[in-house]
Order: sequence, then structure tokens, then C-alpha cells
Amino acid sequence: MILETERLKLVPPANTYINTLFEVHSNPLNQKYNPNGPVTSMETFKETLNQWIQHYDTHGFGYYVLIKKEDYEPIGMCGLQFKEIKGQTYLNIYYRIESVQTRKGYVGEASERVISHVKELTNNQYQIVALTKKENEPSIKTAESLGLKHDSTFDDYNEEGNVYYFSE
Repeated sequence: MILETERLKLVPPANTYINTLFEVHSNPLNQKYNPNGPVTSMETFKETLNQWIQHYDTHGFGYYVLIKKEDYEPIGMCGLQFKEIKGQTYLNIYYRIESVQTRKGYVGEASERVISHVKELTNNQYQIVALTKKENEPSIKTAESLGLKHDSTFDDYNEEGNVYYFSE
């Protein structure tokens, strides 16, 4: 199902977009806060994209490709997938866009639309979580703008420097 916002079309993940998405995920500017660094192998990224496609096919939602309506250019990904943390299932929000497209409100716009859609599909039975690094101010600001709150009891869980923001 294609979702829309004022400026974006959010389309399910597909191999059609692999080259653009690989560029987004392999560009060091877009991966500044990713502790694993940029993706370096197209083969590895194909596996990741296939996992995203499988999640979408299984659950009817997941990570979406963000396409600007003005020029039909894909600029990144945004969405929700199931994630297990400390034995509990959450909806993990993920966003990654080209660095030249940041600070234009695209991530917030897409996130709000996806959250609304997925809450409806899942009868709002899961908390949303944003996992980021404590120095990733842009991601933290986005999480807070979406109404997520920092839970310090999860700090450094799974990896040093991790912080978690949860919906209520």
C-alpha cells in the first residue's frame, strides 16, 4: 500500500530502488552516527533489503521508500518494524535519508504518516521505540518531535552509547 503525505509518497520496499537505497546506506555522510559505518557491499545490502521486503510482505507494513512528489526522486527510507528488546516486542522506527535532504522535515512528515497507519493496523498495541546514539542530536530531536521520551534505564543496553526513546 502506498502512503502519502503533502510532499512524499511512501512506497513499500522493492528491488526497484536498490541502487538509490544502496547509495543512501553506503554514503558516509548519511551514516555519520551509525556505529557500524556505511554499508560497503551491495550483496550485504541486498540481504538487508530482502529482509525489509519480507517484513512488509509478512505484516503489511515496514520500512517505506520515501519519494519526493515534486520530482519523483527516492531520497531514503522510513518506517516501523517489529523489534524485540529485553523480551518485549516494540515497533522500531527507522529513518535514513540523503544528507542533502535533512532538516527539511521529510523524516518527521513520513514518520507521522507511518506511525498513524501502523497504529491503525496493529490496533495501537505496541509501543514505538527509537534507538539511537547519545551524540546523534538530529535523531534525538526527531524522536522527541514525534512524542517519544528517553528512558535512561535502557541506556547502553546492547551497546555502549545507545539511548532509547519510547512512545507512551
